[in-house]
Amino acid sequence: MSKHSLLLICSLLTASTQVGAEWFENNTPISQAHRHLLTKDQESMFQSLVEIWQQQPSKTIKTHINRLFLQSLEADCGKGYSSQPLPKWLSSVIVKQQSIQSPGRDTFQATIELESEIAISSITLKKWVNRKISNDREFFTNAASDVVTQSAIYGIRYNLTSPIDVGLYRLEVKRIDGEAWSQWLIFTDQALKQTVRWSAKDKWQIEKNALLNPYCPLPKLEVGLYDYVDGKYTQVWGQEYESDYPTELKAKNIPPDRYVLAVSMKQTRWQGPILFERSQIISKTFDVSVDD
Repeated sequence: MSKHSLLLICSLLTASTQVGAEWFENNTPISQAHRHLLTKDQESMFQSLVEIWQQQPSKTIKTHINRLFLQSLEADCGKGYSSQPLPKWLSSVIVKQQSIQSPGRDTFQATIELESEIAISSITLKKWVNRKISNDREFFTNAASDVVTQSAIYGIRYNLTSPIDVGLYRLEVKRIDGEAWSQWLIFTDQALKQTVRWSAKDKWQIEKNALLNPYCPLPKLEVGLYDYVDGKYTQVWGQEYESDYPTELKAKNIPPDRYVLAVSMKQTRWQGPILFERSQIISKTFDVSVDD
């Protein structure tokens, strides 16, 4: 048992006297979750947390188990939450949480994106118990409409008025032949350890808010330039950086015009083989002149 883990347990107990030390005296899912965390059994701890969320816990316990979950990420960035691989017909599953900050407006999105060898008919994400995320949603794919079996990207995007709630969700993917796959997902309010903000008209600044988790991929900075064509925004230039982040646009030979400049900081973790991606995006109009 590490000193850091002991300090965490002591702080959690002190912060929530309504629940008390019976967590360790009784064989409850909460006590089991603590024991599994201390013995580094990430998969069993995750299952205990799913069971707790299924019981629709009080606000106090929700706060406690969310903090416990965030602490458990320090062990291996969530890779140990599940030893079960994805179905053979799924190459990848990515869960995206985005906050988009544009002048005078903040918007939020939750997106499930997957790559499948079998055509997908539907993707749904519901909060336990059986609650819709949002009626404003869009199913998308890059698969050809006349191909039944082909590796392609499929996804569902939910437009939200606020960040997706912390808690337990059920993901269900249905294939065109009727077969389905489902999985429990736990969403948290994990703060970005690096964020981005505008520092000048055409420059931005990276702010480091906490130490990085060495078991997680490095945060990525993405810079994109978008043009409004035929009623939608189309990317005309983009670049991704894992280190040596720039603080201004490095694009060359862009035709003079008015564009939208988007800069995002992306942080990732795992839930077994499923990748969770959390992004903060800032955007503004950006003029490219002849002199540029």
